[in-house]
Formats: sequence, structure tokens, C-alpha cells
Amino acid sequence: MHRLAPVLPFLLAACAGTGADPAREPAPDEERRELEQRAADQRRRDFQAVLVRLDQSIDSYVQALSNQGEARADRQIERLERTIREMVLDQGAVVAGRKPAVGDLGENYRRLQAAAADGSNKNQQAIALAALGFSGQMQLMPLILQGAQLDDPFLVDRAVLGLAVLRSPATPPGVLAAIAERQQHPEDGRVQAAWALHRIQQVVEDQGPILAIWRRWLGERRESMPLAVQVTAVRGLGYARQPEDAALVAPFLKHPTPRLRMAAAVAIARLNAQQYAPDLIALLGPQETTQNVRLHARKALADLAGGRDFGYDAAAWRKVFDRGPQ
Repeated sequence: MHRLAPVLPFLLAACAGTGADPAREPAPDEERRELEQRAADQRRRDFQAVLVRLDQSIDSYVQALSNQGEARADRQIERLERTIREMVLDQGAVVAGRKPAVGDLGENYRRLQAAAADGSNKNQQAIALAALGFSGQMQLMPLILQGAQLDDPFLVDRAVLGLAVLRSPATPPGVLAAIAERQQHPEDGRVQAAWALHRIQQVVEDQGPILAIWRRWLGERRESMPLAVQVTAVRGLGYARQPEDAALVAPFLKHPTPRLRMAAAVAIARLNAQQYAPDLIALLGPQETTQNVRLHARKALADLAGGRDFGYDAAAWRKVFDRGPQ
């Protein structure tokens, strides 16, 4: 027993030497927190990169819309809509027409919702309000709508774009109308609000409230509405095809702005307002110096005549409509 005693201090020292030094190694909880912080920082960096790509893609989308109707622009619009939707939903390729299940929606989608409601970072909020419109998730309409009711025109315009792309039938038309009627709001934003309203018109069952807005803009508020808004209002009335609106549209066939004359010609044809054929025929003559107006008038006359086309022969057109309604 006495011979073992000298060995004991060496054994104790050896045991102590094999243990971890608490001053040099982090505790498990501290290490976990550090890893979680690193992961959170990486997610924030990833989300910032997503926001940058979304902002660039949305700007390209808006530019492509200015050339809508051209085959190349239409293909670009379709491609950008798909690309933005996939980024918003944090997905790969999405089958056209398939409504994503809740389980499909990823981190980007959740973070964008939070950003859309967070006014502490205006740029992030603006991007989120526009981007969420590409999601196809109709339940997001109230979240985007609140952005359209803010005081900042920059945020309002991005939210209006989101509403226009989402096209929820439940979108209150009065919110968009109020933006378009607000004279202190930038004109391009007022024009965009009218465009958004026309897109909503195409998906609602009851067009009555929207038609009342178009009529107000072309009637009592005509002098205070931008010309581009009036163009949209004329198109909106033509889209609804209610014959009683022809009397409100017809005076725009003589408007000094060519775009309004063109829009009115198309609307008169949609309204089947053959009583205004003489006004359309007048647009075929040499006094009409804008070729596109003459072309729209000719197409409108052909529609009113059941598809018959007499080109720019005003006399032939007069004979057609002198025979009474087709």
C-alpha cells in the first residue's frame, strides 16, 4: 500500500491532463448559438441576393409591358412572369396553371411577406409588395393592398403593380380609383392604377362598380384625369360592351390625341354602335393625318359591317351603312 502512494499523484496528474480546457473550448450551448448565427447571416445574404434579382427582373418586366402586343415582348413577359414567380415561391420549374400547394412554398415566400409588412426598410418593402403579386396566391391581396394605401407614392406604385399582376377578383376597385384620381400623385402612377383597374375588370363577375368609375372619369372628372387614364377608361367601356356607353365614347373619335381616337374607334366597334359609323368614316379621309388612326377606323368599320372590308373607300362605306343596321 505504501509502494502505491507515490504513483497516485502521477495518475491524478495524467487524468487532469486528458480533460478539456474550459477556458479554450466553447460550451455546447455557445457553439450552437454561433452556428445558428452564422446560418442566419447566410440566409440574410441569400435573401438580399434574391431581392436584387427580383428588383432587376421586375424592372425588365415593366419595360417589356411597354411593348406588349409585339411577339418578342410577349415572349419576354411570359418568361419573366415565370422566373419571378419561381423566385417568389422559392421553387424550380412550375407547371403552368398549377396552383402551388402550401407545402411547396419556401423561405423566400415567407420572408417576402414579412418584408411587405415591414416599413423599416422601404426598398425591401417596395420590392416585396410588387413581387408577391407574381405568386398567384390570391390570399395575399389584402397584404399587397395595404401597401397601396400608404402615403409614400413609391411604395403605393409598387403595390399597385403587385395588385395588377395578381388580378384578384376581390381587389376593391375604389382603392385603385382613388390613386388615379389623386392629382398630387405622380402621373405615371395614376396611369398605372387605371391599368391595374382594367386588369381587375377582366376577372370580376360584376363589372358595375368599375364601369361607374370609367364613366366618372370620362364625364364629370374628364378635365382632371390624365389623357392616358382616359384612354384606359375608353377601353374599359369598350370591353364591357354595354351599348348605352357609346354616347360617352363617341366624342373621343374627334379628340386631338391620336391614342384616344384609336381607343374610341375600337370601343365603338365593341359596343356595336353603328349609329356612329359616319364618325368613323370621317377618320378615313385625308384630314386624318395619323395612319394608325385611319387603320383603327377601318378595322372598326369592318367589325360593324360583319367582317366586310372596303379599305379606305369612304363612299363604299357610306353605302353600307346607309342601308341601316347590319
